[in-house]
Parts: sequence; C-alpha cells; structure tokens
Amino acid sequence: MNKFVLAPTTLPEVSPLAYVDAAIHAGYDAVGLRLHKSPGLPFHPVVGNAPLIAEIKAMLKANGMPVFDVFSCYLEPATKMSDFTASLALGAELGGKYIMVMGNDTDYARMRDNFGRFCDEAARFNLTPTIEFVPTRPLCTMAMAVKMIKESGRDTGTICLDPMHFMRTGGTGAEIKSYGAKYFPYTQINDGVLFPGEPNPVDFGKMRQGQRKMLGEGDVPLYDYLAALPDGLPLSVEIPIELGAGLRDIKAKPYTPREWAAVALKSSRDFMSAYYATRSRRA
Repeated sequence: MNKFVLAPTTLPEVSPLAYVDAAIHAGYDAVGLRLHKSPGLPFHPVVGNAPLIAEIKAMLKANGMPVFDVFSCYLEPATKMSDFTASLALGAELGGKYIMVMGNDTDYARMRDNFGRFCDEAARFNLTPTIEFVPTRPLCTMAMAVKMIKESGRDTGTICLDPMHFMRTGGTGAEIKSYGAKYFPYTQINDGVLFPGEPNPVDFGKMRQGQRKMLGEGDVPLYDYLAALPDGLPLSVEIPIELGAGLRDIKAKPYTPREWAAVALKSSRDFMSAYYATRSRRA
C-alpha cells in the first residue's frame, strides 16, 4: 500500500506551522518541508528561527507525523555547498530522509561536479539526494538526470519523478523501466496538460511553465507510469491549491489549508484505488 506525503507545492503560500497542521488533520502519512529557498516560489524561512523550529518539532512529535523529504536545493552557476549545509542539517534534525535537488546551470560539467559534491554533503547528514528534472530548466530530462548521477561517481543519487514534467519531455513507462527500480525510491503524483507542439526536444530546458490539473483530468498517462515504477512507492502529493477554484462556487469562501490538504489526499487515494482496481481486472 502506498503512503501519501504532502508536498509543499500543494500549499505553497501557507506558513510552516499551518502547513504541518494541514497535513496532520488531513491524515497524510508523512510531510515534505521546504527548508531552502527555491527560485520563483513562495518561501517562509525556518532555518535559524529557533522558536519556530521548536514548535514544528513539538507538532510533529505530538502527532506522530514524520518528515519525508526536504525541498529544494538548486545547482546554479554560483553554487557553493556551504549554501545548503544549514538546510541539510535542519532537514536531518527533523527526521527527513530525502533532499530534493534541481539543476539550473547551463554548464553541464560544472553542474555534474557540483551534484557530486552535493551528494557528499548530503551524506554527512544521512540524507539521500533525489533529483527532480524540470523541462523549464537546464536539467530537463530523465535521461540527463540519470547521466549526471552516473557520471558523478556517486551511487546515492536518485530521481523523484514529476509525472507532468516527464510527460512534457515525451517520457514513457518503457523509459522508466529501462533505468531500473534503484533510481526511484518514491514519486510525485500529479496531472497536467500538454501544450500544442509538445513534446518538442528543441524546447527542452526552456519550456514555459506547465498547467496543472486534478488527478485524472489532465493528459499525463499516470497508469502507464505507475505500472512501470516499483509497486507501493510513497507518493508525494503535488496538487496545488490554485486548482480549487473550479471545485466550488466562486462565491464560496476559499479553501482553508486543512480543507485543501484533505481534498488533495482524497483525490490521490481515490485515483490510486481506481488504478489498482483496473490493474486487478486486467490481471
């Protein structure tokens, strides 16, 4: 049975305590925390705020809520490993297992070498690096991510698949299988659309932002991807609250963090139940 992890991108604007509270009350199995600033995304600093850290720890402990992964360290041209140390240390202190890394450097060799150093830094804190490739950034395809892991000479590197990103680069279940289970300790679960002309390799690394949808309402071949991934993987639920506008009368009050966390979890559970039922019938 899959475990469901709340991803920060589901409630990007929400303060850390309200976010953790939402995960707890919705009934997630674990939570991901954004502890490092990501370009262009909302950020609520936690590192260095001792009272806030103490409150987060107390809330997690009192409710038995584990931290699963930590978001997101970007490999950029001016990257220094010391930029990440405090976030890695706090992520480990809070019990995190995985640290997400993204590539935002057009110099592949430099990015690859920095990834190797990042793996070494993460190992100091017993964190497993997991790459999310994004078609809007230089590290844009799964093939490139796997190549970087291999060429770095570090066998700790893994991949956290974002299904919508993968679809937009032409990804297939067969490609997932070709790399082997060792690269996929967990996966995100989301849906979205292809824009006209996609996928087009000429645009990889410089594509515009994607458009998200509720699970089962977009173009992502999720059944194909799930069938290719190892059974029972933890699922990082990435269903942004912005999608909520179409689910209620626009005159109704906005979703609270607790409400949307529950909507996203129910959507994910229902989708996975349908997936397993379909697979069982085919068997």
